[in-house]
Amino acid sequence: MEKNPILEFIERLPFFREFSDEEKGKLVKTSGIFEKYKEGDTIISEGDSGSALFVVLTGAISITKLTAASVKEGHISLQEPERITIAELKAGSIFGEVSLISDRPRNTSAHASAPEVVVMKITKDIIEKFSLEIQKKFQSQLIQILVQRLDDMNTRYINLKARSLREVKKASN
Repeated sequence: MEKNPILEFIERLPFFREFSDEEKGKLVKTSGIFEKYKEGDTIISEGDSGSALFVVLTGAISITKLTAASVKEGHISLQEPERITIAELKAGSIFGEVSLISDRPRNTSAHASAPEVVVMKITKDIIEKFSLEIQKKFQSQLIQILVQRLDDMNTRYINLKARSLREVKKASN
């Protein structure tokens, strides 16, 4: 009997490591969970509401953030906001977890950055249809991701601050 290639792929992802084969099989068989995008397509938009996380199965995703010009209160700016790429995600990456957990609007956008992108879209409704045991595994994995991202951001912040301090010292000498 030939094994489902998607199931084989998600078995290698750290996010699904704690899930049993049966639980992974149930997830893969969930109707409407897979979405396909072409390069340049928007998967999520900053400011939109959403209660889904995404697992990149094939292709690549650009995570972007709009930056607005600083404007005094009561004033307007004619300057267009700049879109900054903050991450490039490859197969196996997960995004969208903050809105899934918090029900807050999306704080970034995600765009397909490869000719073909396939993602697994896991909504809050899908998670809630599973047993409490599977729901706990999702929660545990989401906490792990958030802790890792917070740790990564702290490291980036420290490195940026250290570089900034070195540049200030160099400029004052």
